[in-house]
Amino acid sequence: MRRRPDGSLVVSVVLHILLGAALVWVLSIPVPFQSWMHPKGSAAPEERITYVAVPSGAPATPGRSGGDGRPVAPGRRRAPLVAPGAAPRAVPPPPATGVPADTGGSGPVVGAGGLRQGIVPSFEDPRVWLPPGAVYSPPKAPAERLDSALAARLRVHNDSMAAIAANAGRAPGDWTFEKNGKKWGIDQKKIYIGDHSIPTALLALLPLNKQANPIALREGRTLELQRADIAYQAQRAMNEEDFNKAVKQIRERKQREHDAEMKRKQEEKKKAAQKVIAEP
Repeated sequence: MRRRPDGSLVVSVVLHILLGAALVWVLSIPVPFQSWMHPKGSAAPEERITYVAVPSGAPATPGRSGGDGRPVAPGRRRAPLVAPGAAPRAVPPPPATGVPADTGGSGPVVGAGGLRQGIVPSFEDPRVWLPPGAVYSPPKAPAERLDSALAARLRVHNDSMAAIAANAGRAPGDWTFEKNGKKWGIDQKKIYIGDHSIPTALLALLPLNKQANPIALREGRTLELQRADIAYQAQRAMNEEDFNKAVKQIRERKQREHDAEMKRKQEEKKKAAQKVIAEP
């Protein structure tokens, strides 16, 4: 039987057409929907370049000696000194009683010092002279990293070769050096202390902690390992002997039980045969 089309088939076809049209419309507008599917990355930082007009050709301000080591009073300037018009003819009067107020000094000493405040040329304008900061560099390529590693290795090798060249001609065990024309240190024969020298053999008479003999230490370690191995094998042998003894006892017990069971079965068979013969 052929099924006749009804209203549900028409509705399904219409819905499929509408959904296909909506999908085509979504794919044809890439900006809003792709922004949903692909999150936005961080915006590139904005870089601004500012040019500062630096005066050119102006006379440079030279440094000036001054200062008396006393701090300058805030908000107060030191009165300038005025040279007298004529030489004094009498002794000046004594100062007034009481401790005069400290009007401040001329600041830290600069150069040879003086009554005025000293001036030191410096770069203080942050628009022209920036303080040093962190240095950022792009990541190195594999060849650059290999070159840096080889340079570090070669630097250590060159330092070692320089140290060997500086000690050329020195015998092994020679730990001496010269200072002010005198020899200091120790070698295989003597101990040098400036103008005096002491034979190295006297060190054996000093009450110092003697160094252990490495051969004796090695032999003692070998003997200790052998002793531990013998003790372990002896304990292992004892364990195996106990195990074999226990297995033997279990086998003997099982054999006795088996023999008793066989004997009991034979006696039952014998009694059964005698009973059959005794019956008329």
